[in-house]
Amino acid sequence: MSHPAPKKYKLLLVSPRQQQIGYTAHAELARMLGKKRMMVPLALPIVAACTPDHYEIRIVDEETETIPADYRPDIVGITALMATRERANRIGDHFRSLGVPVVMGGVSVSVSPDEFLQHADAVVIGEAENAWEHCLEDFEKGNLKSRYIADPKTDYRRPKPPRWDLIDMDKIFQVAVQITRGCPFNCDFCLVSNIFGRQMRFRDIGNVIEEIKNLPSKYVFFVDDNLTINKPYAHELIHQLKPLGISWACMSSIDVADDEALLREMAESGCFNILIGFESMNPESLDEVHKKHNRGGEKFVGAIQKIHRAGIQINASFIVGFDNDTLAEFDRIFDFTMQTSMPNVNLNLLAAPPGSELNARLKREGPSIHYANMGQLELYDHYMETLRRLYSFDTILKKAKMLFSEGTFTRPGGSIPLVTRLRITFVIFREYLFSKDRNRRALFFYLMGLIRKKRIAVDKAFSFMLSMLSAHRQIRMNWESREKYRSLIRKNDAGPWKMRNYPHDIHA
Repeated sequence: MSHPAPKKYKLLLVSPRQQQIGYTAHAELARMLGKKRMMVPLALPIVAACTPDHYEIRIVDEETETIPADYRPDIVGITALMATRERANRIGDHFRSLGVPVVMGGVSVSVSPDEFLQHADAVVIGEAENAWEHCLEDFEKGNLKSRYIADPKTDYRRPKPPRWDLIDMDKIFQVAVQITRGCPFNCDFCLVSNIFGRQMRFRDIGNVIEEIKNLPSKYVFFVDDNLTINKPYAHELIHQLKPLGISWACMSSIDVADDEALLREMAESGCFNILIGFESMNPESLDEVHKKHNRGGEKFVGAIQKIHRAGIQINASFIVGFDNDTLAEFDRIFDFTMQTSMPNVNLNLLAAPPGSELNARLKREGPSIHYANMGQLELYDHYMETLRRLYSFDTILKKAKMLFSEGTFTRPGGSIPLVTRLRITFVIFREYLFSKDRNRRALFFYLMGLIRKKRIAVDKAFSFMLSMLSAHRQIRMNWESREKYRSLIRKNDAGPWKMRNYPHDIHA
């Protein structure tokens, strides 16, 4: 006896646009590459992969497109972060007013479900796998519950590949891949161990390789918080990446430099950048937030040199605002990045996201963040001034001469379409060769000289110039609008990044 085909449903999955775009999002770089965004979040392609076949799925990433005004799905799924929660709630309210059931998930929803249930019919808490399927089963029965809590022991060895076929790849440059979940550490300002657990879970390497072989881009960012934490696993994974011809970046801790053979393999397999969370140059601040595994001081210098000698750049991440910090931390960070020739610097002000131990501690101590040794306005002013110094072309030129002088960045990256290469070349010549800034011109001639001598790969030199220009432009725009934020700090004591308001119509 044959069973009737299941009813078809229309599912809209939405990633809301951020309320404030920081320079580390590389929005300007995407624009220079002719793209809308460097990379879309991985969450919705994963959710789509967990969705049954009888759903017609449409993914809208609001950084690349708008929600169609006339689209009426049967159910809406929204992923929310702290930076998108206000927009997510507005979208949820809109579709609920039309009688469309709304389900929300994501990191912020998982740690603050009650807030989002005011704007959604249901929330998924934790990882999407299994919980999302149960949610859809109940939706089809007309019995949608308010909360769906993921099994904390979700098997992660062989997940379904994300649905990149639902993403317009003409609008983005690279794709995200996740290999692990969980973190054995428990840094006070971080949510990872609270969301994914302290026990690390690793995918089968064959499953990872099969996914990468079928990706729509040869440029990959591994979103794992510490890709190389398990050294035997990392060696085997990276050995199998070598034949795939991808260019990739990842996050890792500084101890990746302890294994120089692994570094060489990473570079040979296409790794061009590692994001490392140094967090603070102040040992007392690291102790304060229980990040004792990242202590190094002068030992960092030798580790950084090893990574650079392998032909891999470092994206160095720092936070200022701990109780033991003073305004002198900004100069410490600037001087350290000069000493170690690290041009890519992610400079952040301390935040306490809901669900973190830091947030819980602050709630016990008072209603909001109050920096112990500095005022909020002077903290913001020093932050902006340090960013401007870090990404001035005088600083960039000095770091480039130190970073590239040894000729270790000669390995070319992945192939880039001809149209994109021509676009990049036009931007480089226009913005550097014909610039009125003598430091830009000097950087251009210095790197072109290294290219002629075959002491740097063409794509390495051009990508460096593009990424530095992208950050410089975004910071300059933020600098020009800084008075708006300074006045908000004075008026409301609301912090330097007051989120912008959106019009009531979600399609505006």
